[in-house]
Amino acid sequence: MPNLIPERPIYKRERLLIGFPVLALFALLFATRLLDRWIHLPFDILWIKLVAELAVFLLPTVIFLMMRGAGYSRILRLRMPAPTHIPLMIAAFFALITGSILLSILCGGIGSLGNSATIYETAPAPNWFYGIAMSVVLAVLPAVLEEFFFRGLVVAEYERRGAIRAVLMSALLFSFCHFDWRNLPVYLFSGVLFALVLLATDSLFATIILHASYNLVSLLGQRYLNALYDITGSMEIFLFILIITLLLSGVILFRAAARIYRAREQSGLEEPRRDVPWNVQFYTILDALRDPPIILCAIVAVLGFFLL
Repeated sequence: MPNLIPERPIYKRERLLIGFPVLALFALLFATRLLDRWIHLPFDILWIKLVAELAVFLLPTVIFLMMRGAGYSRILRLRMPAPTHIPLMIAAFFALITGSILLSILCGGIGSLGNSATIYETAPAPNWFYGIAMSVVLAVLPAVLEEFFFRGLVVAEYERRGAIRAVLMSALLFSFCHFDWRNLPVYLFSGVLFALVLLATDSLFATIILHASYNLVSLLGQRYLNALYDITGSMEIFLFILIITLLLSGVILFRAAARIYRAREQSGLEEPRRDVPWNVQFYTILDALRDPPIILCAIVAVLGFFLL
């Protein structure tokens, strides 16, 4: 095991601050959902849900950005994806949909058909305006807020000691904050995929577009997924189609990412945040996991698994 568990190197200890806004986010999410469960607050009303989501995510985000200063936005990748990133994003979308469905079935059985990283139970929209408002509040807004926080702030903070730590910690925290242990593998898979797309495209807006598209499919595509299952007439054929689609999209995704990274190397672009030795990344991952606010986040998540 010498390569997997390297000898601890000498490196400068870092002061991690991202754990505090993450802990604040977890506490606010836990409190609102606990209140909704025990006191039955009307969070199903769109405007109340809108205000609650904005308050829960924006409060810790704004405070952390104020602590970091005005120049912090330069490392958040606040740029649009390039046209050359479109094949990668399309492949990532199909990999995300099929992988999430397969993991959902694996976790909950065929009865959970259609479960994904963001499931919404909603009544039919009474008019087109309400339908658009519901799509914005339940699909687009969560994508913007979650991506800015987890793939923006969290990745930027942890990437200073390597991309592996950034991908792992952002996906782990993203999966825990949903307080759903049954679909934890689905959230973890989607979190890893979002982070990989971010690193490949260097565009936070690419992950926002991907996440919002996925949420819209989760919100509006249930009937079409059930129709596909009915057309196949067999669970084996249905699963075969999903697996083949996942494999093909995965191949296209990694080939597109390889072309992007190859083009960067040829252009001479340096990425020091990703060129961190494995032995340093290994122990800084352990440092991040031992960070007291992150340990408290894990405790809040476990409480959420049982109480929410």
